[in-house]
Amino acid sequence: MRRSEYAGERLLLTLWVGSLWAIGFLAVPVAFSTLDNPVAADFAAILFHLVSYLGLFCGAILIATKLMLDRGTITRAWRFWILILMVSITLVLTVYVLPEIAHLRQILIQADTDLGQRFDRLHMINENLYLLLSVLGLLLVMTSDKTHQSPLEGQDGPK
Repeated sequence: MRRSEYAGERLLLTLWVGSLWAIGFLAVPVAFSTLDNPVAADFAAILFHLVSYLGLFCGAILIATKLMLDRGTITRAWRFWILILMVSITLVLTVYVLPEIAHLRQILIQADTDLGQRFDRLHMINENLYLLLSVLGLLLVMTSDKTHQSPLEGQDGPK
């Protein structure tokens, strides 16, 4: 792999995972501690949707690049399967969990219904999937793909 391809992969992965951590564990908690709950919830929903779309974009490019460059050997790499899992989780969050939470939240605001338990359950699923996604992403950022080290790097590090 050329150095530019390796750097591009690292950049996309760091952008995606960094945004997961910055939004989920910094911006949203600060929003809920400083803003009124409804305003913070609206703000958090917007941020989580943006991070999801960013994740789908970065993940799609990373998967496509790996498939093009490592056709025959990629399915044996654990990092590839972690990436597939991360994109799958992001897709579930984007197309089902986040929209359903938003829909239930609107119903709960407008009417006195008994959907609070369902909202709480979906919210808990969202939190757990987000945490799993963040930890898996951190694992990929913290480990390097030994088969894709920069040509300038050797066992002793950069030359």
